[in-house]
Amino acid sequence: MIGGILTAAVLAATTAAADPAMETETIIDGIYLRDSTQRARVTDLTMSVESFSRKLAGDGSIKEEKRFLKTDFIKDTLFRVDFHEFYLDGLRQDGAALRKEIKTDADRRRKGRNRDANINPAAVFYPAARANYEFSLKGIENREGRACYHIAADCQVEKDGLVEGDYWFETEGLNLVFVQFHPAKLPGPIKQLDMEIAFAPDSAGWWLPRRFHLLGRGKVMLFIKFNFEAEERYFDHRLNTGLTDDFFKERADEE
Repeated sequence: MIGGILTAAVLAATTAAADPAMETETIIDGIYLRDSTQRARVTDLTMSVESFSRKLAGDGSIKEEKRFLKTDFIKDTLFRVDFHEFYLDGLRQDGAALRKEIKTDADRRRKGRNRDANINPAAVFYPAARANYEFSLKGIENREGRACYHIAADCQVEKDGLVEGDYWFETEGLNLVFVQFHPAKLPGPIKQLDMEIAFAPDSAGWWLPRRFHLLGRGKVMLFIKFNFEAEERYFDHRLNTGLTDDFFKERADEE
């Protein structure tokens, strides 16, 4: 049933070229239907993560690199991370150093300074959010080896928590393939915060995040500048394993 509706939406969009606004609106309706349908079928997600955090010099060279092996657990708005290994500039660190990094991560998360791992980039296309945006269809382009609709979403309001950027959805099923985005309103001393997420289907057809990249720069007071980069690679995705709310509470109590 869903597949038939999506096919009809795509066909309607491709035959409505005389009216770009209608074409874009039809595609966006299909995007919302596809994304909300998949999310409604997912109760929880567990995935292994290789994570990099880098301090950069002004020329882009790496001053310091931290690498973590961890497991992320997500259920609705609940999030838990279990750290397993920590490397500093390529050298594995001991348990004490790992525990210190775990505490730092927990403190940042409590203060809301970590990016939200449950972020849904496609949420800008949901009916409740559309009034904040101006959408434009840039055409059909190849991305990650797939033919994709390229849609730009420009936020019309400066408000905390909103994002804007460029999105590539496969023409065949309207699944999100790639997104480049940034906050509509930059927080505090941050002057740049550009993010990318690539998605791909697993063997069962679930479209899941495969890699994340962040590049940022900021300035404190007049002369202190800082540049940073983060990268994550996701693998061994496990869906609907029955994670309970208590499982997430256990980690919160430990922190």
